[in-house]
Amino acid sequence: MTDAPAPRILVVDDEEDVRILHVRILGEKGYTVDEARNGQEALQKLAVTSPDLMVLDLMMPEVDGWEVLRRLRGLPDPPPVVIVTALGDYASLSRGIREGASAYLIKPFRFNELLATVQAVLASSDKKVPAQERRRVPRRTLIAQVSVLTRDRSPIALGELVDVSEDGAQVRLGLALEAGTQVSLAFHVPAGGSALTLEGKVRWCQTGVRGFSHGLAFGELTPESRAQMHTLLERSSRRG
Repeated sequence: MTDAPAPRILVVDDEEDVRILHVRILGEKGYTVDEARNGQEALQKLAVTSPDLMVLDLMMPEVDGWEVLRRLRGLPDPPPVVIVTALGDYASLSRGIREGASAYLIKPFRFNELLATVQAVLASSDKKVPAQERRRVPRRTLIAQVSVLTRDRSPIALGELVDVSEDGAQVRLGLALEAGTQVSLAFHVPAGGSALTLEGKVRWCQTGVRGFSHGLAFGELTPESRAQMHTLLERSSRRG
């Protein structure tokens, strides 16, 4: 039996204790982990290596995470990015998503959140979707906290978005919602602020390893929501 090579992860953070901790956590789970002390070092390593995933801090001196994300757009096959940052405002989350990040984790977070997010992004990036399907409904992996609300905005639960398209999304929750349930989906950020909210209906629910996976179908998007959705999906479409 031939073992598949361990996924290679590049951890980029200017705080040494945080970087060392992330490297240790991921290494203990069997990943091959490299590290970079800043954005410039990360870009130098990307010029000679091809990691399967990057864990990227945003607030770094000189070449920050935003610049790294911008430079990644010029690569023919950039790795998916998990942002880890103390920036919890919606503007930063939205910008990170627009810049192409596959996941956005707000510090402080639990170790299992990092591991689960890395695993989910790597699993999603391995999926082979027919080219004609990608053109018909552009989709992208997007791991982020969301709030699931009733149609009158009463809270139901916090959940985790897994992927999204103009037609719908996949969301993990700690409880099961019946098919046909009408809900609103909003990005959840601790610092608050105005966030993208989408109206939808539960199409299916399946029991998963981490709670219940739900497939949501969005209703008719408002012009503003449609424009925001196009922005979220734009980079995914260009790469697809």
